[in-house]
Amino acid sequence: MEQVQYILFIFAAGSTAGWGLEVIYRHFFPSIGQTKRWVNPGFLAGPCNPLYGTGLCAIYGMSFITFPGLDPDGWLTKALVILIMTIAMTLVELVTGWIFIIRMNIRLWDYTDNRFNYRGIICPLYSFFWGLIGGGYYILLHEPMTEFLPRVVELRFFHIGLVVYYTIFIIDLLYSFKVLRMIRNFAREFHIIVRFNTFRSKLGEFKAELKEKNRFFMPMQINTVPMRDALVRYKDAISVARWKERIQKMKDKAGDKKNNVEE
Repeated sequence: MEQVQYILFIFAAGSTAGWGLEVIYRHFFPSIGQTKRWVNPGFLAGPCNPLYGTGLCAIYGMSFITFPGLDPDGWLTKALVILIMTIAMTLVELVTGWIFIIRMNIRLWDYTDNRFNYRGIICPLYSFFWGLIGGGYYILLHEPMTEFLPRVVELRFFHIGLVVYYTIFIIDLLYSFKVLRMIRNFAREFHIIVRFNTFRSKLGEFKAELKEKNRFFMPMQINTVPMRDALVRYKDAISVARWKERIQKMKDKAGDKKNNVEE
């Protein structure tokens, strides 16, 4: 029972801390073409990103790995464990991203612009970040965490806090998946994959035009028009962008042919 409580706490701590780190990262290192602004990352409405919670639970478990014949505190053991963490977390990211694309027609994140990416779902840069997170926890935090967990579960309001957190989390999950199902149904109707972050950005622009407040929390909520109107606007914007891209490629190809003729 204690281990279950540990995992529940680690998942909650990882989901919230990871969400906070991504908020900071997206503000100071925005995607190409975007300005610095505070963005609520992930698909949930509140301050939680389950991918990081799952990741921290996995990293916590892998921190107990030992190898026969190797010193548990030696550098080789540490290097092997961190490598396993990096590979495992990259696989978690791959499976999560792939499931959302296949089952929901939604691309939650897009690494297409990063070098050596695989289908825009994983790439070496973010695998490196996972390695940093795993290594940082393993080397700096794992021992204090194993000492801290037995104490935290004995705190007077621990169980109340856990119940409150997971009640809010489940409500958020139900609400967010309701929104995702609307997006999925629209995407399947038009045989497209919706890039979640791009759609949310377009939704923010749409709400600004409607003079509707764009909230940091619950950013996917729209009150003045149906969600379908925002999805149609997104689809039209993507179609226009694709046509512009095709026209530019045709111009570039024509320019290359002209230069070859002149030469």
